[in-house]
Amino acid sequence: RAAAAAAAAAAGDAVPPRANRLEKWQERLKMPVFVLLWYFFNVQYNIENKRLLAVFPLTWAVAWIQLFAGCPMVVLMWAFGFVQFPVITKADIWTLVPVAAFFAVAQVCTVASLCSMAVSFTHVVKALEPAATAFATAVILKEVFHPAVYLSLIPVFAGVAMASASEVSFALFGFATAMLSNFALSARNVLATKFGSVGDMGADKVERMTNQLSILTLVATVLLLPLAIASPGGLLDCPPAWHAALDQNVPAAELVYRMAASGFHFYMYQLSSFWALSQASPMTYSVLNTLKRVVIIIASVVVLRNPLSMGTAVGAAVAIAGGFLYLVAKRRFPSSVPTK
Repeated sequence: RAAAAAAAAAAGDAVPPRANRLEKWQERLKMPVFVLLWYFFNVQYNIENKRLLAVFPLTWAVAWIQLFAGCPMVVLMWAFGFVQFPVITKADIWTLVPVAAFFAVAQVCTVASLCSMAVSFTHVVKALEPAATAFATAVILKEVFHPAVYLSLIPVFAGVAMASASEVSFALFGFATAMLSNFALSARNVLATKFGSVGDMGADKVERMTNQLSILTLVATVLLLPLAIASPGGLLDCPPAWHAALDQNVPAAELVYRMAASGFHFYMYQLSSFWALSQASPMTYSVLNTLKRVVIIIASVVVLRNPLSMGTAVGAAVAIAGGFLYLVAKRRFPSSVPTK
């Protein structure tokens, strides 16, 4: 009888095969769904951001508003239990301050670049992000890659130079801010990896990445606020810019929508990119990030009708192909040498 009871209990505790298959399919679908969301929200952000900046060209104000837009969404996710509230100390927050600072710098520089150049060319320049990552890895983590990895970056530099020479919307300020955004994002990602174990961010990878972005968004918003108030093109310049937009026959409701839409899509693209990172290896994520540039360039040309010369198109193709070559070289020579 005891044996029969034990067998019955085991049978009752066993997970039905159909449930197992459903769980496996859910796990398999996470990655493609997260990537599709990442691409969709990123394309939407670039389009809505450009439309907003066309009538409301305040770099510091727009950058801060878009960061701030994520704060209520963070609070709502915690309040309704979509993710657990993270358990972190003051020391943990201070540890994450440099990461959030680079996040804020990257946001301001990206907005500044998009304000002064076409979306398509900004993302051609952002194809240089692997070079910035290699530099940040050497400086922050003290790791130097195989010479072949650095040589693989030559086509990226050549492609961007080719595109810059023939780009109609080229502006030195826009180029410089796009490059600074590359370095800031690379530093953020390297530091986020270094401090990935800070605090209790959740039970699984998706929840941990969601909470990590939530904390970074809140801290970056607070850090950027003084500069967003004091700098030209900041929050104090919003009233005259608002009236100037109305004078251009932009309805107030449309202006509010563009601000809200750009902020919502900014946070959602950041969130979905963190979700994708939670499911992918760093190499796979880098490949997807490079492909994303192609999608954004094509979408911006189609939707915003940005002029794209043959030289810019060829340069963009060479730069993106160079990005793939860099990834292949990193996979072929994965080991890095710590610097002294």
